[in-house]
Amino acid sequence: MTAAMVLFAERGYDGTSVADIQTAVGLTGGSGALYKHFASKEAVLEAGVDAYLRTLTESSRATVRELPHQPRDALHVIASKVIESMIADEAALRVLLRDLDRHPALLERLWSGVLANVYTEMTDWIREQADRGAVAAADPEAVAAVLMSALTQWPILHALVKKTPGGLPASTFISAWVDTAARVLQLPRD
Repeated sequence: MTAAMVLFAERGYDGTSVADIQTAVGLTGGSGALYKHFASKEAVLEAGVDAYLRTLTESSRATVRELPHQPRDALHVIASKVIESMIADEAALRVLLRDLDRHPALLERLWSGVLANVYTEMTDWIREQADRGAVAAADPEAVAAVLMSALTQWPILHALVKKTPGGLPASTFISAWVDTAARVLQLPRD
């Protein structure tokens, strides 16, 4: 599955054959050996999406458990972890963003997982911080959507075109995102 996701990322789903996948893992191309493990090439793609969602879920839960008490510090951890995890999964990310339009059920499963693990977690965090008076957000869900969309733009562009917004390195982008998020959430200045 991992070798297939790398090939899908490099060549595209349609540009990768079952024989290519078999050869990449040391099997004889055209032998049909892949079918001993997966019912089809699409089943390999599904397994790759499922693995991505498992990693995303585990990473989200671990990040939320480890957040610092101070909101600005927590924002920095959130931004760093999101970018770090998306960079680590760049091959899967390229496949997910480029090739899933022809797999609507898989795309919906992916979106539901991303929504639950990224946007909902951020919404819940903002709501909890607002409830304790640490931040101000009239609509935590909308604020979370805007902040997370802005944050994920850097690793998405990096994965797809190897460029970043403004040509910024991750550390500079993260600092600017934290400063912007702090202003949106009306945190006191340090």
